[in-house]
Amino acid sequence: MKNIILSNFHPIQVGNLISQSKLNQYSKFLYHHFQNHPIKSVAGIDDDENEEESISFEFVSDHVDKYAILPENINKRQCLVFEEVENFIVNEMEHTIPSKYHFPIDFEVKGGNFYGPKIEVRMEWFKRKMRYVFDKFYTDTPHSPENLIHVTCSGYSSPSLAQEAVIKRKWETVHVTHSYHMGCYGAFPAIRTGSSLLCASEINGRVDIIHTELLSAHLNLTDFSPANTMICSLFADGFIGYSLYEENAFHNIYSTKLKRGLKVLSSHEVIIPDSLEDMSWDLGEYNFLMTLSKRVPVFVRKNIKAFLSRLCDKAKINLEENKADMHFAIHPGGPKIIDYVVDEIGIEKEQASWSYYILHEYGNMSSATIPHIFDKIINDEEIAIGTKIVAMAFGPGLTATGLLLEKV
Repeated sequence: MKNIILSNFHPIQVGNLISQSKLNQYSKFLYHHFQNHPIKSVAGIDDDENEEESISFEFVSDHVDKYAILPENINKRQCLVFEEVENFIVNEMEHTIPSKYHFPIDFEVKGGNFYGPKIEVRMEWFKRKMRYVFDKFYTDTPHSPENLIHVTCSGYSSPSLAQEAVIKRKWETVHVTHSYHMGCYGAFPAIRTGSSLLCASEINGRVDIIHTELLSAHLNLTDFSPANTMICSLFADGFIGYSLYEENAFHNIYSTKLKRGLKVLSSHEVIIPDSLEDMSWDLGEYNFLMTLSKRVPVFVRKNIKAFLSRLCDKAKINLEENKADMHFAIHPGGPKIIDYVVDEIGIEKEQASWSYYILHEYGNMSSATIPHIFDKIINDEEIAIGTKIVAMAFGPGLTATGLLLEKV
């Protein structure tokens, strides 16, 4: 088996980060709209004929304040679907009454579309916005890889954006692989796939992985429920690219100054029994639909220690004996998930500091989140070379997946 190094991380910001407090407030405006106007349209009642609101703005506001993720947990997020009304959200909304707010283009209630744009419109947004991610990554990484893996759970087309990127650059020999719809744990199977491609390569060619998670395209503010309010305030858009190298090729290619990465020591994945209905990500008429049950943290807490022990055993490392010297990259499925894992394993919060930081500064970016954490770990001078990194994420299935890595 070849040794595989993860490196060349390039987080990519497509739009501005907007404060969580303002995004939560804007969600109140949208909730209020969808809880009233569709009812009147379906019933054939004009707004002028029925001035009495079905649901008051005060009621909506109290609901969002109660169930949305608070700014103390997530400070800001990237939500590109609101890009064209950003000025209103940031500078004008505070002084605007609910009936006079600005609505994102294509989100308006139109004839036959009572719940915003349908799925084909959202996929067009995805294609239009996400070409920039590939262009930006390959501006910073101009030479062609042997393989390119595209990871996303938020938008699809065929030919794909990855294929478009290869065709645009006339890279006729680059192989494109799609790693789609796995949600928050999507980086892990993509890295396993990339490692396998490298092990099979005769030339030890570079494997690039690019994540495009335009999750704001699937905002569902027609479901006025506690769970959906939490989901809408948790997820954010996130984009990042990085590369996999065979170890000798990595050292030969990189200069001493840039020679930083994470060596893959082992991987592990399980589908937790009796949990199929507890997390899902399905296609809907208007958007992708997520369900997230209250039992997920219970499953995580119950299974995480045995899971991570098995992950470390594969590399002949005892978790209990070595955990005090490790750093932990925990996918922040929500503010409490990191705490649950930290408490259950018995480590200090500082050992998962970058997981807390990325959630606070960017939100949950689905599959792009763990690579953002990896980028911070690689560039953190206080995490010494040789430190073992335990990485984990959870997704529909309920799937638990992990990597044991070593900083090099």
